[in-house]
Amino acid sequence: MPFNDCLTNIRKFIRSPQQNDKEGIFKITVVAFEDRCNTNCGKVLVDLLKQSNLFTVQFFDEMFPKGFLNLQGRNFFDFIDCGTRILSSSKSDILIWGYEENGKIRLNFQVANQYIIPNALSFSLLDSLYVPLNYFTEYEKFSESLLLLIYGIVIAAIIPSTDAQIKNQPHLLKEIISLLSSDVSRKDISREFMPYIMNMLAKIYLNSVKGNLTPDNIEIISSLFENALKNKEYMRLPIYYGCIYNNLGQLYEAALTDNTENNYDYLKKAISNYTTAQKYLNRSYPYDYGLISYHLAVLYFEFWKYTNDLQALRDSVAQLREAEKVYTWAQFPQSWCHIQGLLGYYLTSLGTNTISREIMQLAIISYKNQQKVFEQYTHPLEWAKVQEDIGNIYYLLGKQDEDENLMLEARNYYLSALDIYDELKDKDAAAKTHNLLKRIGNYID
Repeated sequence: MPFNDCLTNIRKFIRSPQQNDKEGIFKITVVAFEDRCNTNCGKVLVDLLKQSNLFTVQFFDEMFPKGFLNLQGRNFFDFIDCGTRILSSSKSDILIWGYEENGKIRLNFQVANQYIIPNALSFSLLDSLYVPLNYFTEYEKFSESLLLLIYGIVIAAIIPSTDAQIKNQPHLLKEIISLLSSDVSRKDISREFMPYIMNMLAKIYLNSVKGNLTPDNIEIISSLFENALKNKEYMRLPIYYGCIYNNLGQLYEAALTDNTENNYDYLKKAISNYTTAQKYLNRSYPYDYGLISYHLAVLYFEFWKYTNDLQALRDSVAQLREAEKVYTWAQFPQSWCHIQGLLGYYLTSLGTNTISREIMQLAIISYKNQQKVFEQYTHPLEWAKVQEDIGNIYYLLGKQDEDENLMLEARNYYLSALDIYDELKDKDAAAKTHNLLKRIGNYID
């Protein structure tokens, strides 16, 4: 496609009324940028985004200290918490932050539940896009291709909340990728911006094909990330290439789900990239560090199943313990509950394979922690399933030690779960528990 035709199509996409269904519109809030310009760059971005009927856009210009926008600081909790409050009060799908650095504007994108687990293909709040400052001070010259890229980032980062958004998101992302891939026009943006652009382009591409990754997709997306890393001398902070390694980890983890071939290779690549990301996105950036720890735990467990390497199983537990330090009961009750359930499962596997009664007891503690969220009267089915899990541990211990008292303990847990299944009339779960009780009978006089 001749580049003039491509730019015409990009212009049409940006300005045409794409969306008649109000439920499919994406809601954006742009926070007044932290900049030193006479022109308010945030308001300029609002005007640019409003060119598309894909979005409703509002401007948040309340004054408050924004020192947390300096990513070299150690106040990342403030960054997350302040954005969460604005998202909640504005009822927006996404928040765009802007911060001036050395004649450039850095854009960051925040959504609600950005770091909730389990999740997949999430955007880090540290994933940044740098834009030349003069694009905002002379915004009639704003690159249409770059504006389309920002549209793509917004749509890809949003966690859809309506059926229309869920339906429209992949279609729109594919259209944006097609237009950007066809654009061979001369760019007036210098090379120092390219690592951030390629990182974000790869993120958009990855989200456009999620659930249907092919080997060809994987090769294209990985080459975009890797080309961004080849230009990392232009990145101001190590956390930025930490983000790219994190994104590569997400790519190969997604590939494990969408492909049946090369899974062992994808598994190793996912672990390698997440491990490298964790060195840069360290405990100073706790949300990213904790989320990467969670992903590594899951992947190490899969690696253990492939290789029977006990060290991988130990690593999975160690990484979950790191995630547990970030995802606390007080701040992230559902994520903490999920981690406790995984810890119970992983510790049970480790205790069984190392014949360690102490580790099995730690597994019981984790499962009981899970019941602090899955209480019997509020989450009866989940509570009963955890009772069953604990009963399984006592059964394994009783079998290992030939201890009738432990078998009786297992039976008590199974019976308490069975009472709930009977009450809820869950016949399948009840039948399974009856079978568990039968095997106890072989050990109790």
